[in-house]
This record gives sequence, structure tokens and C-alpha cells, in this order.
Amino acid sequence: MAEWRIRKLDPGDADQVLRADVFDGPALQDSVTRFLGRPGAPDTRNLMLVAEVRGRIEGFVTAVLLDHPDKPLTLFINELGVNEAFQRQGIGLALLDAIRAEGRARGCGTTWVATEGDNHPALALYRAAKGEETPDIVMFTWEESPPG
Repeated sequence: MAEWRIRKLDPGDADQVLRADVFDGPALQDSVTRFLGRPGAPDTRNLMLVAEVRGRIEGFVTAVLLDHPDKPLTLFINELGVNEAFQRQGIGLALLDAIRAEGRARGCGTTWVATEGDNHPALALYRAAKGEETPDIVMFTWEESPPG
């Protein structure tokens, strides 16, 4: 079992994110800059924590602080992933615990995440973390074309 550590990223970590192979596809420069912000102007609504093994990103979790006029601040976990070679070592649970703690520190009273019903590793992780399952959720998506 490799030694790992969890760390919160900031705009100065963009190059490390661009080199990481833990995401669904290659990280995109514009997307990383938008998500993390720029040096001296970090994004305060987006959060990214990583699990590093020997200085390499082998796991990550991203989340967004959601605000609404009639609800308390909420943390939405957008995605969590761990490279296959490092799964089942407690990294996913540590990332989940760390991002939830970050949300609480920023005033979030609720954290939520959604996943596909056949994503058995994610379901096992969220159940192990004692998340409350909401079986009646229906999700709709739209593929949008950006202007230009």
C-alpha cells in the first residue's frame, strides 16, 4: 500500500492538474483555469482536492458551493475518482471526508452527490460514508452548444 496525502488545490496547481491522468479525459487548460481561478484571484465557489502518491495525482474530488435565496449554502460534489491501482486503500473515503469538511468550514449545512445506479464503486463508497440514499431522484441533461 502506497503512502498518500490529501491536498486542496489552488490556481498555482494548474500545471499539475493538466498532467494528471485521473480524470475521464485530458484536463483542458481553459477549464482548469476557470475552475481553479487565476493566481491572485482563486475561484471561491469551486473546490478541488487531490490524493497524491509520490507527488502524482492519483485521486481527486471536485465540488461546487451552491447558493440560493431561500436555502442554506450547499456543497454539490461534482465528481470523485481514484486511479484503479490506488482503489480500495481508503483514498476515496478520505477525499469524500475532506471535501465535506471543507464545505462545513465554509458554512454548508448539506452536501449532496448523484451517481448512476450501475456505478457500483461509487454506490459502495457513498453508502460506506453513511450517505442518505434518495431513490426517487430523476435527472435530465441537455447538451448545449456554446456560442461561437
